[in-house]
Amino acid sequence: MLFSRKRKTPTATIESGGWEIPFNKEATKWLGIWLDGHLTLRDHQRAMQKKGRNAQARLRRLMGQMGLTSGNCRKVVTACVQSVAMYGSELWWRGEGKQGMVSGAGELQKLVNLEGRGVTGCFRTTNQGALASKEGLRPAVAQLENRQRRFGARLLGLPEGEQARQVVGAPSGIGRRIETVLGYAGRTEEIVLPAVPEKIGAVIIIEEPKGAKEEAERDRPGLTLFTDGSRIDSGAIGYAVT
Repeated sequence: MLFSRKRKTPTATIESGGWEIPFNKEATKWLGIWLDGHLTLRDHQRAMQKKGRNAQARLRRLMGQMGLTSGNCRKVVTACVQSVAMYGSELWWRGEGKQGMVSGAGELQKLVNLEGRGVTGCFRTTNQGALASKEGLRPAVAQLENRQRRFGARLLGLPEGEQARQVVGAPSGIGRRIETVLGYAGRTEEIVLPAVPEKIGAVIIIEEPKGAKEEAERDRPGLTLFTDGSRIDSGAIGYAVT
C-alpha cells in the first residue's frame, strides 16, 4: 500500500524478482484497522458500523426471545455492539463539531438509538427523548470522548521508555487530540439545593420509626409525601412520592 496525503495518486513502482508489484488502491486491514491510502479511516468507520448493525440485528431477536431484563440487555449490547462499532474510534475521532466528525457521530448515535429500543423493548415510534431516559445508554459523542480519554490514560500508564507513550502530546493530530481530551473533563452536571427550603403550604410531620408507621397508615386527603428521613444542614430533605 502507498500512503500519501496528495490528491493525485503518486506514480511509484516496486520491482521484485523482475516483476512489478502493483499498489493496493483499496483499504487494507491491519491489526483490525482498515487503512486507506489517505489515512482518513473512513473505510474503517463504515466497516465497523456495518459490523455493529449486524451484531445488533442478531441480538435483537435473542433479547426478545430469551426475556432478558433491561440491565442484562444493556450489558449485552455494550459488550457485543458498541465495542465493535467503536473499535478504533480513538484514532479517527477529532471532537464534537469538528469537520468530518458530524456524520460519524450521527451514524453511531443512530446505532445507539437502535440499541435503546432493543434494551427497553419499545416501539419504533417511541419518542427519542423518553427512550433515552429509560435505556441507560450514553450518547455516542460522550462515549467517543470517553474512549479517547481512556486510550490516552492507558498510554500514559505504560512504563517509562515505551515508544507508544510518546504519542501523547506528540506534534501530530492524534497526539494533540489525546493531550486535549485528557485535560478536558467533558460535560458536567451540577445539583443545586436552595439554602433555605421553600414553603409549599404543607404540614410537615417529623416522627420516629414507630410514629412514622402510624402516620403513614392514616388516611389523608390530597397528596402525601414520605421521606427516608435524610436531612442536610440547610434543612433540605429528599423525598419520594408514594
